[in-house]
Amino acid sequence: MRSRFDAFGKNVLRDTLARAGAADTAVEVIAASQTMDLWYVPDPARAAARAELGLLGELAGEPCQFEPFHDTPGPAELRGCVRKQLHWHHELERRAGGEVPFPRLCVLSSGRPATVLDAFRFEPEPGRPGLYRAAPGWRVDVVVIAELPRTRDTLLLRLLGARAVLRDAIRELAALPEDAWERSVALPWLVRLRFETQTEPSARGAEDAEEEEIVTEVQQWFEQLKQSIRDEGRKEGQVEALAAQFEKRLGRPLAKSERSVLAERFDRLGLDRLDDVRLELSADALAAWLADPAAR
Repeated sequence: MRSRFDAFGKNVLRDTLARAGAADTAVEVIAASQTMDLWYVPDPARAAARAELGLLGELAGEPCQFEPFHDTPGPAELRGCVRKQLHWHHELERRAGGEVPFPRLCVLSSGRPATVLDAFRFEPEPGRPGLYRAAPGWRVDVVVIAELPRTRDTLLLRLLGARAVLRDAIRELAALPEDAWERSVALPWLVRLRFETQTEPSARGAEDAEEEEIVTEVQQWFEQLKQSIRDEGRKEGQVEALAAQFEKRLGRPLAKSERSVLAERFDRLGLDRLDDVRLELSADALAAWLADPAAR
């Protein structure tokens, strides 16, 4: 791979597509002694999971060779991808002992590869900003990540982008609900990205300064996430201690709804007010306070 961002993108792509089929990285193309970045075969039984993937799910509707480029590729890189596509088709037919459908190739480019699009006569797909297709017989698509609309169904693809596109995608990812599947796929690789270093000093010197800032931002966001988890743990501990004190005062266990009220009022009114209520009210008044939506 060309950089830590390429490795990050390939891993996110693999783990996303694995939700809906078999996704293998570094597949050896024997005839060419080369490896594809990712070879994907959809699982028909997981069509619903694939539909959740948005544009990526549409691209993954059939067996496909994915080649992500963090740096915008030129004609030589595209020809290299097509060479692997042709050799891989030959290998698939050799394994099958007969004809098999020609596999699709999808090149994911962080920026607009203008020379490639012009030289190979790619045409924009109507109604799909950022998606370009070659003549049907070639079965080659190019996705320009910088041109994708900022919607949730392109978020995982935009995490494979660069500079401002990547920065915005990370911020959108962080803003999703904690149980969002996109977070479960991408967060582990974002965390790992903080620790990745270039093995070649010359490569590290060439890395874009803005992307170094993105790595720093990921580090800061991760530290904030850890602090939030620690704070939430402390809050839960305080609420549990309050619940035990309320139960002792009431002489009975709190109902589930009462525990929810207690947690909400802990956030809204604060620990001091809840201590006052617990100490000042009788058991009956305390029960009424918990049951009163307007109580303070």
